[in-house]
This record gives sequence, structure tokens and C-alpha cells, in this order.
Amino acid sequence: MFKTYESKLFLLIILFIILTTFLSDDFLKTRNIQNILFAISVEGLMVIGMTIVMIGRGFDLSIGSVMALSGVLVMDCQHLGIIPSCLIGVLAGLILGLFNGFLVAYIKINPFISTLGTMVMVRGLVMTYTNARPAVGENFDFMMLAREKFFGVPLLFIIFLFFSIIFIIIIKRTLYGRYIYALGGNEEALRLSGVNVKIIKLSSYAICGFFAGLAGVILAARLNTGSPIIGEKTALNVIAAVLLGGTTLSGGVGSIFGSLCGLFSIGITINVMNIFNIQSYIQKIFIGILLILLILYLFLRRSTHYIRQLIFC
Repeated sequence: MFKTYESKLFLLIILFIILTTFLSDDFLKTRNIQNILFAISVEGLMVIGMTIVMIGRGFDLSIGSVMALSGVLVMDCQHLGIIPSCLIGVLAGLILGLFNGFLVAYIKINPFISTLGTMVMVRGLVMTYTNARPAVGENFDFMMLAREKFFGVPLLFIIFLFFSIIFIIIIKRTLYGRYIYALGGNEEALRLSGVNVKIIKLSSYAICGFFAGLAGVILAARLNTGSPIIGEKTALNVIAAVLLGGTTLSGGVGSIFGSLCGLFSIGITINVMNIFNIQSYIQKIFIGILLILLILYLFLRRSTHYIRQLIFC
């Protein structure tokens, strides 16, 4: 028990929550818990997609811009109805994910360069489309959808939880999941085994784009606004959570559960610092130091493992 990095991180989160409850009475208040769940739900969806891409040795910097575009589209298309407008927002994310995947898998452009280009291009499209002004919704039912709760749990968090469980099972228990790990671990070996590597790689970016689009729709519903400038730092926050959860940039290693633990640890830490009125720039310093220390721990842990293998071989 608690032998894996993910389980240790999960235990650390539990201990931190217990400690915080003794230090502050505000942490366990219903409104504060709901705020944490709301915040985690949006970035949590993108963490799922980013984890899949990074396990396959990919990268996606465009998710923040994609989220902004989806949010603007869903607000601008509300005259079509709630379901059609939501589908348009999610579909936009899926199409842009396929576009990124096509550039990486078929044109063979470096993921960093291709998704950076998509990020800048989509942000420019959103700013041009909206004339740099937010798209404000007028559909009261759509706004209330984001505020819906079941037994005190926000509907948005339930949606996030549903997709988390589904994709944890897919990545850990299905042939597709094994292909994703093999893609990051040894792409050439996967290709020689007869698997269409390009399709697997394309699908991973499509999933990432889908979740960015869905996150944009959810955030727009909560704010009742589609902002063209929202999500400018989202990609860095999501990548930080994924790295914190144990997924490496070299691919083939990581898990969705670990990435979500990373997201929860960052989200709860920021929430606690807000409760104690710690200034935002000090929060960034602390989160940065925490990230560096945990990544250093992972590096030393794996280096020790390799050294032991060499000695005993």
C-alpha cells in the first residue's frame, strides 16, 4: 500500500486536508468546497486530455485558446438552443484537436511548434471574431445548468467525475490504452507490431481538443460569458498538474489518476493560501517551488531505479 508515486501523492493530499481543517474553520464550509469542485472541474477535464497526449510523448499548448473559442461559440449560438450551441462548442474543440493531431502525426511537425502555432492562430481568430469583446449570454436556463447541484454536489463536477472514471478505465484496461503507453515508450516498436501509429497519435490530440472544447462550454455556462482572453495561462497550469502527477515529457509513463491528484494538490493549496490571504504572486512562487521539488523527487527516484538495475544486472 502507498508504494506508487500516485498513491503517495493522494495520501499527501488527504493529510494536507486534515491539517487544514484544524488550522481554518473556513476550509470545510459548503461554499468553499463547492468553489474548489467548480475550479477543478474545468481544468480537470483538460488534464485528462493532456495526460493522454503526454503519455504518448506529445504536447498541446493550444488548449487555452481552444477553450476560449468554444466558450465564445457556445454563447454566440444560444439562439439555436442549449444542446445545439453546446455541441458546436465541443465540436470546435474536437476539430482543432484533429487539426493538431494531423500536423503532428501526418505532417510530422514538432508538437511544441505545431500546437504553439495553433494557440496563436486560434487566439487571433477569437479576438477577431469577437472584436476583443466578451460574448454575453441571455439564456437563463443555460446559466442555471452550471449552477445545478445534486445532493449539494455541482453538476459540473459530476460531469468531470464521469469522464475521469471512463478514461481511467480506457487508459488502464483497454487495448487503446496500451497503445498510448507504447506510443510514448517505443513508437517504432509499436509501428513494427502492425499498429497504425498515426491514427493513435491523431486520436490522442482529438481527445485533448474535445476536452478543451467541453471545458470551454462548462466555463462559459458558469460565468455566463464567453471571454476571448480567458485561458491564456491554462495550458501551463494543466501541464504543471500533469507533471506533478508523475507523467513525464519523455512519454510512456504516467496516469490520469496521478494527474488529477496533481491538479487537486495545486487547487487545494491555492484555495488554502486564499483563505489565509496570501498574495497571488507569493502563491505562484510557492507552487513553482513545489513543482520543482516534486519533479526533482521523480527524477532522483527513477535515476536510483536505473542505477540499481545496472548494478544487479
